[in-house]
Amino acid sequence: MRQALSGWASRWSRPFALAAVVPCLLVAARAPAPATLKYGALQFSGNLDTFNVVRHPDVDKLQFIQNRNTVRLRVDWDWLEKGKLMERIDLPIIDRSKVYLLYRGVYDGFYDIAPTDRQVGQTPFDDLVGGPVSGNDAGRVDANGNLLPGLYSRFTDGKRTKFKFENRLREIYVDLKLKGLPLSFRLGRQQVIWGESDQFRLMDIWNPLDLTWHLQQVQSWDEIRVPLWLGKGLWDIGEVGPLSNAFLEVVYNPFDFQPNQKFEFLPAPWAVFLPNPVRDGQVQRISQGFFATRFNLNGSSFRRGTFKRNPAEASEVGARFHAVTPQGIEWTVNYLYGRARGVGAGAPLGVKINAVDPHLSNPQVVMAADGSRARFALDNGANILGTRAGNAVRWVDVDAEVVYPYMHVFGFTGNYFEGDFTGAVLRWETAYALGNPVQTIDPARTTLSDGTVAPLQLEKSDIWAGMIGFDRPTWIRILNPKATWFLTGQFFWSYYTENTTNLRGNSGAGESPYFTPESGQPGHNSRGVGVWLSGPFAGLTERIQNASLRSADDIRRWEHLITFAGTSFYRGGTLVPFVAAAWDPVNSNAEFLWYLDFFYTNNFIITLQQKYFTTYGSKAPSNDPWGAGGRNHRRDETGVKLTYQF
Repeated sequence: MRQALSGWASRWSRPFALAAVVPCLLVAARAPAPATLKYGALQFSGNLDTFNVVRHPDVDKLQFIQNRNTVRLRVDWDWLEKGKLMERIDLPIIDRSKVYLLYRGVYDGFYDIAPTDRQVGQTPFDDLVGGPVSGNDAGRVDANGNLLPGLYSRFTDGKRTKFKFENRLREIYVDLKLKGLPLSFRLGRQQVIWGESDQFRLMDIWNPLDLTWHLQQVQSWDEIRVPLWLGKGLWDIGEVGPLSNAFLEVVYNPFDFQPNQKFEFLPAPWAVFLPNPVRDGQVQRISQGFFATRFNLNGSSFRRGTFKRNPAEASEVGARFHAVTPQGIEWTVNYLYGRARGVGAGAPLGVKINAVDPHLSNPQVVMAADGSRARFALDNGANILGTRAGNAVRWVDVDAEVVYPYMHVFGFTGNYFEGDFTGAVLRWETAYALGNPVQTIDPARTTLSDGTVAPLQLEKSDIWAGMIGFDRPTWIRILNPKATWFLTGQFFWSYYTENTTNLRGNSGAGESPYFTPESGQPGHNSRGVGVWLSGPFAGLTERIQNASLRSADDIRRWEHLITFAGTSFYRGGTLVPFVAAAWDPVNSNAEFLWYLDFFYTNNFIITLQQKYFTTYGSKAPSNDPWGAGGRNHRRDETGVKLTYQF
């Protein structure tokens, strides 16, 4: 799960500095832009779209996963101009001000259709454990404890209802420019965008990503960033010695902490690739018995920490200085102090295990083959939770918490147009994070106070990540004799400063490279998959894990990623294709995608898109931290989107 918990989401969209601008300007040039309703200082605009997506893990299998219908409404109100509020009231301090509102409403019919097939994860075993979206919410048993027929799901009716609707004022802020001073402010719920990289974030980490909305999908960053209540101030310095266009921007988050990524687990259709790794009911084989975990996360979760959301415990602050040199090099230096900011291939959070307690009568402490110690009961009748595949299972209480540590993040970004030799805009960005959370299997860290050993434990390591890239319009006559193709490429790296021998990602139950499954047990298939027959989890599928073995979701000191994309336009801007690829040379996987925008009219757009993931023919999981292709190699997708702008 390191991918899901890192700055991982591969979001091919169109925020490129020039790759977006060129085709949009050409399209705009062929006819007037979509109509905007204007009433004096008030402007209203928006759009409607419907997006249908199918997943095809095999050539002969299609899985419907989305029918998302969205309305967006935008209001721009220039309520204060030349020191007058609504053209009537004089304000001596403020020169001008603007109010901005953006509403988004969503209905996804997928959750009412609620198909009964199992959602696709990283491996077929993740599908089994994750289960289907719909079915009986909990297993049912008869008076004799036998499992009744039915389809059992971890996804409750309440969850489906919560996921199918969105009714939210996404952004609401006020822009203020002070009179007679080079100071301006933006106050309210907003997005703050830093950096030069596309699709894989380095310094663009102020706003979390909502991965429950569109995981691995063709959407703009603006759609999946989570706006926060922030205060932003800008001091327009102007010229500083030989530097021009200098300004200092300061951002303050007083209380609105949200995790770096908002995500869901299987069987949610837009989930990460595995079931919840801290779910109750996971089955471990420890020496002589079977045990099911019960987690006490002390009020934390993958969406919240144990701290309060107030200025004392959840505030964040950052600043950047921007300038342009006489040679035309545009650059910024950045600093951010905040909680759990995933940088590069790093994870934004970790799980700290405080205690592992079986709560057994007559507990015994024994030495396992790997040198760790675990407690179990010699009395096989003690504390039976239920039966699973014919085996009695007991509780093990795990006291833990999801930790979102404060981190110092330093960054440097820039771009430069090199016209003599390459004719390209060269871009770069780098970030260094102190105290990035990871997991470790180091016995010195995993040994608990009572002598038992946790499978993983929280650790911290500094991480350095960076990107160098280019943007270049290029004539490719064989592809388009009338217009250029806009090409862009990036090379990313990520480097852990600590020795990574004992460091691990956050993967949960599954087949190798997670915990190795226990096979050959009565009532299970060859990979240790069985069904709970009684108890609170009756009807749910789980896998036996060998608790003496450690997670093999290794963290490498060096990680690399190469991306390349191109776009052009045809028929006067009516057809706008986009193609892209991301290649992970370290973990041997890749992602390929294309989409085509057809402007039937200026207001009505039809978009076709496909996305492919590959591990180059291998069926073995490829645990790439970027999420380019390895984690999603069974999740190819095809989508059709209709958009009406007004």
